[in-house]
Amino acid sequence: IELIFFKRNEKTTLLLLSLIFIISGILAFYHFGIEQGFFTESFVCESSIVSETLTKDQLLEQFKKNPISCKDVSFTILGLSLASINIIFSLVLSAIFIRLFLNYGKN
Repeated sequence: IELIFFKRNEKTTLLLLSLIFIISGILAFYHFGIEQGFFTESFVCESSIVSETLTKDQLLEQFKKNPISCKDVSFTILGLSLASINIIFSLVLSAIFIRLFLNYGKN
């Protein structure tokens, strides 16, 4: 049943996927901009380090003490942060889905 639904709405699905990956790329670029200092951090970026099992009160106290910034890149692949990798994948996938959408029915 699901396959029939997607088959009838392929063009709409391609457009929706294009929009999803464009939005993903924009959000990834925003995060990359925070990492590089292009944009200022929002309050959402503040967190804290929790390295052990804590009680609720201890956890709340830790949240007040050790903030982690969204500027801090804790993991990289080939020197690229996950935000920059997300930008690349999102742009590539959105370009693929846009092209499929525009060429839909031409073959």
